[in-house]
Amino acid sequence: MASPHKLLDPAAGPLIAVKLHLLTRKSLGGIEIDLSARALGADGRPVPGLYAAGEVARFGGGGVHGYRSLEGTFFGGCLFTGRTAGRAVAAAL
Repeated sequence: MASPHKLLDPAAGPLIAVKLHLLTRKSLGGIEIDLSARALGADGRPVPGLYAAGEVARFGGGGVHGYRSLEGTFFGGCLFTGRTAGRAVAAAL
């Protein structure tokens, strides 16, 4: 592990360049759900026994924290949709 130092300090060694190819910052896709977190099929009807929660449930980027939310703030939406899905599954049983 490197100790803190000035970026351009010659004694800290050479600078190393890394080329990155950013693919995506976050996905706004996922499984469409209803208000009970039931996954919806292509026909818009619930798929029996299939529920979705968290980022896979399409809330990312426009969920409880708004369109400018960062990845770390998705936790609230994960908890909310997970709770909703859990309650729906329990009620269905």
